[in-house]
Amino acid sequence: MTGRGEQDLGQRVDRALAAITPGPVPTAAIMARGRAIRRRRRLAGAGGVAVAAVVTAVAVALPGLVFTARQPQPPAGPLTISRLGPVARNGVIGSGTAGGRPWTVRLAGGADPVATAAGLPPTARVGTRPAGSGPVTLRVTESGTRRLLAGPVSPAVAYVTIRMAGGTTYRLWPVAWHGRRYVGLVMPLSVPITRFTAYSRHGELAYAIPFSAPPTGTTGPGTPRMLVVSWLRAGTPLPAVASATVPDQNSAPWSVQVQIGPWGTCLQLQIGFQGTWCRPTLSYPPNAVTLVMSGPYLTEEAGITGRAVAYIQLRLRNGKTARLHVLHIGGQGFYSLSILTPVASWTAYTATGHPIATGTGTPG
Repeated sequence: MTGRGEQDLGQRVDRALAAITPGPVPTAAIMARGRAIRRRRRLAGAGGVAVAAVVTAVAVALPGLVFTARQPQPPAGPLTISRLGPVARNGVIGSGTAGGRPWTVRLAGGADPVATAAGLPPTARVGTRPAGSGPVTLRVTESGTRRLLAGPVSPAVAYVTIRMAGGTTYRLWPVAWHGRRYVGLVMPLSVPITRFTAYSRHGELAYAIPFSAPPTGTTGPGTPRMLVVSWLRAGTPLPAVASATVPDQNSAPWSVQVQIGPWGTCLQLQIGFQGTWCRPTLSYPPNAVTLVMSGPYLTEEAGITGRAVAYIQLRLRNGKTARLHVLHIGGQGFYSLSILTPVASWTAYTATGHPIATGTGTPG
């Protein structure tokens, strides 16, 4: 810029500044703010000193703009998990926060304990070791807006990860209690879990895909909407998903829905409430007849058969007979029957009419 241009610019700036009428200096406000800054300096240390110096400079340079800076509070995260010591104290195997509320999971009840958490029903007996060949067994209870998960882990497990629907992953560390190792967690029901993975010190051991009941229903009295049933070895491809409705021997106003997938095999009773019974997907003997869905208050029962069973002939206590068609999907057979009229005996047949299994009472 030339000397003349600089002179013209200086004159314009002088005229602009002359037109500004400064307000009175808020001395009392600045002094009060200085005292507040000194208090923060004592609490915050060197970091607080740097922030306070910047705020003071702004207040002095702009006496007409005195303001109070507020730090926005971050929203409470859906879940935090504390890393406890290797041995449980007072039975505590897990703690943290869920939706901003603290939670603690404790074991109680002797060598085969139950897991408890405030505001949630206790789990069933969790056992002292995982069931079957899985690295972890998780018992689940739910109430209101929260879910409790707890259970034993195998000696090979160093930690367990939980992946949520949004991709966030949390880690659980086992805690020893009475010579066995357990994990425990409380979390919001609003955060769906998509995968559990168990790790050793050297890498992944196995993973589990939980089964979730439809959000519009429940899974029966005291039964959670999420079940952890099957564990797949690391590297195993996800099994195919299949579903079907199992026919009843009568024109009943209810039905049994079969869901097969990486979670295992689940049978859902769709009447009034939605009861769910799950088990790992197995290769049954060809003539197997296994009752899966039953209970003291149910009027519908269902089960699984081997590949060779085509139908089941029933002899009822009223002297009549009925035939159960067996539906085959995913390498398994499924049957469903109404027990309004008690069954005296049954016989399973092949497709060619050869009897291969028999029994008394309800099949299976």
